[in-house]
Amino acid sequence: MMNCILLADGSRVNVGDMIGNGMDGFIIRKGCHVLKIPHLYENIHPDGTVEPCSENWLNVGRLEIEMQVYERLRGVPGVAECIEYTSNAILLQHYPNGSLRDYMAEHEPPPLHRRLNWVLQATDIIARCHEKGVLVFDIATRNFVLTDDLDLRIIDFSNSSLLPLSEDINRAAVDGSTVRVDLLHLSSVIYSIMSWQPFSVDCAMESEWPPIDQIPELKGLEYGQVVYKCWTRIYTGIQEMVVELRMCARTSSSTGPFEQ
Repeated sequence: MMNCILLADGSRVNVGDMIGNGMDGFIIRKGCHVLKIPHLYENIHPDGTVEPCSENWLNVGRLEIEMQVYERLRGVPGVAECIEYTSNAILLQHYPNGSLRDYMAEHEPPPLHRRLNWVLQATDIIARCHEKGVLVFDIATRNFVLTDDLDLRIIDFSNSSLLPLSEDINRAAVDGSTVRVDLLHLSSVIYSIMSWQPFSVDCAMESEWPPIDQIPELKGLEYGQVVYKCWTRIYTGIQEMVVELRMCARTSSSTGPFEQ
């Protein structure tokens, strides 16, 4: 039995055009843009009969949610540019410099001011998403891409939650996902940038919160106190975190790194 990759309308994909395979979808190069399509397969049996995989409906649903999120975030600074979307795919701007994760693997640590700026950019981007009622969830170095000027743009909202704009996002919980979970994952990005070592934590909901002994070593780390407060759930919303980060950025040269 063989697997073939499908578009949502049932047509097959030329696997030679595929440039990425994420957790929730495939990335297909299309000129100066990329198409994101959901993970859809059909099984081709030895007798020639074709059967769609049973999980396909779930991945189509995720694509529909992601389309709604991109529409809500249209024009928001720091969000990857969404050109258009159809029932089959989301057409996005292509960022040739790739993801922050790949950049970290291929380059030595850039100057401190560049890394400090990335931390502020990443936090501001998530703050804007929260202002628009979006719990992002998949906040990771693989989901920040770099522009030609090496500024950050966030991609991948397939596991995000879209809340009514009238709802207080700081009090919301969607299948266990909360603002504090977003801040936990954001703190992993901050740690990765400042230490130049990939780090992530497995936490899909507050009930799965990791024990404090899993926190990475923060001694001597710029912004370490911010990472610590995310892990210990001190912040009630991202704006508190933004304020502290900006205070730390203004005084980093004089106050030095975090000492626990």
